[in-house]
Amino acid sequence: SYAIGSEAKTTLTKEKLHQDPNLNYAASVAVVLTRLPRSEKLTPIEMMKLAAGEVAGEKSIKTLAEVIDTLNQEPDITKRFGQKGLGQRDLGRALQLLMETSETNEGRCMFAEDVFKAVERVVLDYVTEAADRAKYLEDLKIAKGLYRERVMTEMFNAYMDEPYAIRKDVMDYVNMVIGIDAENLGPDKMWKYKDPQTGELKALKIDEKYVHSVEERLGLKTKEQRDSFRTSIRKIYGQKISVEPNYDFMDNIELVKAVTDVRLKSDIAGAGSLIGALANRTNEENQKLYDRMIDTMLNKLGYCRTCAQKTIEYFCTQNDEN
Repeated sequence: SYAIGSEAKTTLTKEKLHQDPNLNYAASVAVVLTRLPRSEKLTPIEMMKLAAGEVAGEKSIKTLAEVIDTLNQEPDITKRFGQKGLGQRDLGRALQLLMETSETNEGRCMFAEDVFKAVERVVLDYVTEAADRAKYLEDLKIAKGLYRERVMTEMFNAYMDEPYAIRKDVMDYVNMVIGIDAENLGPDKMWKYKDPQTGELKALKIDEKYVHSVEERLGLKTKEQRDSFRTSIRKIYGQKISVEPNYDFMDNIELVKAVTDVRLKSDIAGAGSLIGALANRTNEENQKLYDRMIDTMLNKLGYCRTCAQKTIEYFCTQNDEN
């Protein structure tokens, strides 16, 4: 992964260091957000996603181009797009700090959440201007929120014992939205469609309750809001699938979060009860669930025992939830 570098990492005593599967994502967003200027037209997350070629709701690449054009007319080079913020050297310092901590060395793992403390240390030590420092610390809060969403998804996948469980549920929502108004939809609500990835004909039962639950989580209260959102999903699907058949909507953070919340609620009567079960392992059932999720994380999701346990611990704290 580019942000971390490809060379093998070791502890201070030359033992192999494991890298948390979320480390590259956490380190990347923490640094990239600092390089994006504030804008009235785009939020920091929208700007980051558009710059990466991802979908940012209704916002288009044209809006980003306008923001870049305006900023690039600034006589002061540091105020132009992407010219100010933490760079590779700062990222290198943060990763070095992370590798030198006692937690990293004792657990023999570079745990993703710890990278935020390291980046914060770099900001406090090396950024001299108060306004810049305040902005970067604010960016760090946004990055922590994005990491929180990533952990929610990982926990759901671990709970379902399936690496791509949430991706399947997101695509089910998308396909239901496409098929919900189809002319050939019978009274049994079964919709047949061609899978763009495999070319196979598939059947999907449209669950309107599930569709509405996801849209409620997205804050879409009126019929007009729901229709508008569904239209935007169909539009994105039409634009993306023709050129990228494997596109899976996983870059739509709000949609992924809504689907995760709904599935956690319906499958385990709320994320709250999963947190409760994982945090309180005094009874046998809860301990079995914890052990099963750890096992999935170790064998299917790329975690080591240190980062698996720490990620579950972080999930149970509800830190960075907003």
